[in-house]
Amino acid sequence: MSNTVKGWIAAIFIGLLWGIPWIVGTPIMEVMDAQVLVWVRYTVAFITLGIVFNVGLSTGKMKKKADFKLTWDNRSDVFWAAACGIIGQGAFSYLSFLSLDYITASENGVIQGLIPILILTVGFFRHNARFTILQMLAAVGAFVGVAILVMDPNSETNGFNIGHLICLGSAASFSCTAYARAKLAEKYGSVATMFHQFIFASIGFGVYLMFSGADFSSALGIFSSPLRMLCIVILGVGISGTSYLVYIYAMERVGVDGTGMALNLMPLSSFVLAVFALGEAVTPMRLLAMAVVVVSMMLFMKFAHKETAAEPKTVTE
Repeated sequence: MSNTVKGWIAAIFIGLLWGIPWIVGTPIMEVMDAQVLVWVRYTVAFITLGIVFNVGLSTGKMKKKADFKLTWDNRSDVFWAAACGIIGQGAFSYLSFLSLDYITASENGVIQGLIPILILTVGFFRHNARFTILQMLAAVGAFVGVAILVMDPNSETNGFNIGHLICLGSAASFSCTAYARAKLAEKYGSVATMFHQFIFASIGFGVYLMFSGADFSSALGIFSSPLRMLCIVILGVGISGTSYLVYIYAMERVGVDGTGMALNLMPLSSFVLAVFALGEAVTPMRLLAMAVVVVSMMLFMKFAHKETAAEPKTVTE
């Protein structure tokens, strides 16, 4: 099997895996609040990635580009690492889980599929990124798909509600820190950058929980059933803790554009698993909405690839 084929397998695996956090989080949220779940998730994630990172360094499999120092001279990088962790990871996860109180997991997954468009929108306003006409049409198509999903008269959520806006805010939280994350990864390395983000996410939400009077003991609800223990392992160890290593592996073999194309499988993954694992209804409008969003996002990435064929883009994940 060639490295390219292995890269595509890894990219497709990540595209499917990253579509399921909102599915595996649902059983856990039966015993704890979304904010406690976020703290548990990133605490497990930074411990997992810390072990992987240190083992990698000790065995020579990984190399540290530069030391991340908590000093005044390095305050800019510390600020952006904290922003990426607390906003780009913590708030992203919290708002997404919170939206599940109002919308279905499949609706959540489709809205999260808009992240690539939102990332380039941030680039348009702050980094002089430019859309082609075809990209703009594809972006409009993606939002039309979401509108079809929201207005489905047979939906369990009875049309548009605050949950859809909360979920969109979640996607925006992740997207607004993408360029900062790329800059930090270039300086410190991708794995080290994610490790620092997870630490800030865990600490930030830990402090928030203390001041909000949240019940930390509810985290023990994870051990109330084998299913919930499996879900937190998938969420904290798999999706957050180690999947980024697979993403880097895929990106090195099929490139940023190829990996980005595979990530368009996220809405499909959310939809399929929500139907089979959570028993969500399959309606014609829901199927149409998912198809419109997935196809629009694939076209969006395809047109971006054509536009930048001569000049590679900066990694934004």
